Amino acid sequence: MKIWTNKSLISFISTVTILSLIVEVLIIKYDIQILYLLLMWVPTISATIANIISINEKREKLSIKQYINRLGIRDCKTYYIILGILIPLVYLLIPYMIYWKIYPDNFAYHGVAIIVVLSDITLPMIVGIFMGILSAIGEEIGWRGYMLPSLLERVDLKKALLITSLFWACWHLPILIFGDYMSGASLWYKIPAFIMCVVPVGIICGILTIKSNSIWPATFLHAAHNHFDQGIFGLITRGDKMMYYVSETGFLTIICAWIIAIMMLIYYLKKEK
Repeated sequence: MKIWTNKSLISFISTVTILSLIVEVLIIKYDIQILYLLLMWVPTISATIANIISINEKREKLSIKQYINRLGIRDCKTYYIILGILIPLVYLLIPYMIYWKIYPDNFAYHGVAIIVVLSDITLPMIVGIFMGILSAIGEEIGWRGYMLPSLLERVDLKKALLITSLFWACWHLPILIFGDYMSGASLWYKIPAFIMCVVPVGIICGILTIKSNSIWPATFLHAAHNHFDQGIFGLITRGDKMMYYVSETGFLTIICAWIIAIMMLIYYLKKEK
């Protein structure tokens, strides 16, 4: 039996698109940084509206806990949370390390003892993840809490993961094209590269959500991804060619993310059989 109605899914897609475009136009035109936080909560706002529509259509009576659980906000095993933190560390750090090896002078800690590097970045890495949850969960309630399970009621796993991930990637495009997000690479390159990078990350988030039956692993992954890339590794790396190698437009990141996503998908499908 379907939990979410067709009308609610159409409502979610329409609301998240319209509200996001309004906020993105304001960000691009007036450069109000606090609006980025609002933008990341638009998926939750849209999912809440869609959920209310579905409940009213089906004339259901839910407690607050049932309502929250329906959007994927449930407890899960710590194992999945740890995976959510470690996976982005792998697909982001490996590309950065390769880039630092190719262009050692573009690494801020070049020639510095590894113990010094770890002592400088370990605490900020941990603290930054928990700070990033405030914004990351705003997206994950929408993408993996509502959109993914809603699509799973209508299409198979591969299609649901791909559609959700593509929609998530394209949701960033106005800021990517007209704003200063992921600056440093030519527009013709960074648009397809960004999509090719975000889609496997979305697949990984989706699989973690399904396996854990909770949005928390994807939320931690999302927060860790943003912080590791933009708040740690990106700050200690420089170079005109940097964005072609690493971050969310780098071909090395794309390769690493796809390898992990495909491995996880194959493993999940095999386990299900």
